[in-house]
Amino acid sequence: MLQSGQNPPINGCAEPVKIPALQRPPTSNQIPGIFSWPSGRVFSVLVAMLLLFLTGCSQDNSGLHEENIKLKKQIAKLESVIHSLQEGNRIMQQQINLLNQEARKTAESYEEQLRDAEATHLEQLRDAQAKMTELVNGPKKDVARIKTLEQENRKLEGETKWLRSQRDQIRKALTLHQIGGQTMELPFSFSSVSKIIEEALTKNGYSILSSMQTDQQAIYITDRKTSLPPSLELPGFRNQYLLSIEKGPSDHAIVWVRAEFEKLSKNGQMFSAPQSEITEIELRLIQEIHQVLSNGAAAQAKNF
Repeated sequence: MLQSGQNPPINGCAEPVKIPALQRPPTSNQIPGIFSWPSGRVFSVLVAMLLLFLTGCSQDNSGLHEENIKLKKQIAKLESVIHSLQEGNRIMQQQINLLNQEARKTAESYEEQLRDAEATHLEQLRDAQAKMTELVNGPKKDVARIKTLEQENRKLEGETKWLRSQRDQIRKALTLHQIGGQTMELPFSFSSVSKIIEEALTKNGYSILSSMQTDQQAIYITDRKTSLPPSLELPGFRNQYLLSIEKGPSDHAIVWVRAEFEKLSKNGQMFSAPQSEITEIELRLIQEIHQVLSNGAAAQAKNF
């Protein structure tokens, strides 16, 4: 602790030499013989004071240098961890995109096969009914043939019902893994929201690449929309929407939107946009859908 009358140390160095209070100058008889000391003793005292000063400063400086090295090592570790996380997120996003593409291809293939099979069975059913009508109007000897055709007709009808039930089961089993994106429950019916979503996408220049719909859920995938950079200062963008609508409680609809938004530089290079900007784009589409539905409901209530 510092005592009264003492000066604090400067920058952690040794305490300065205490200067005594001013006194009356001594007479010629009272002046001590400083210059009468041997020169070797004076030099030793000065060297000791200099070593004391340098030793105190170097200890403090060495402590700061070690702390600085520790901080640099910690920063390097943190930068390595952040880089690893970013690389892992990029790889995971690529895997998600591949899974989504495979799911779309599989669903489209099932739908096409079911449509072809249903069309074939309907054509066979019409042919059987036409033959049955001809036989009914023919001779009685063809009664056995009529019964055979009726059995084939019943068999075809059963197969058609089975195919329809299989199609419904496939559609119900079709699930979408909602990774990321934004979700909001809208106080409007499922059918109203489905219709408005298609209009909102078309209005903003997005064509629907693929869509799957049941009585409980609807999924929409848009084409990629590209906008070139308007100037050197402002980048362009490329975006694609993935939307899902589900029936919620109290006749409400739950809307989920995910945007695959990327920025486009003037030289044609693509680079990822900040997550905050992607979130804003996803919420903006949901809010536009909600606004259109609200305006429509208000106009309908005014007409009544």
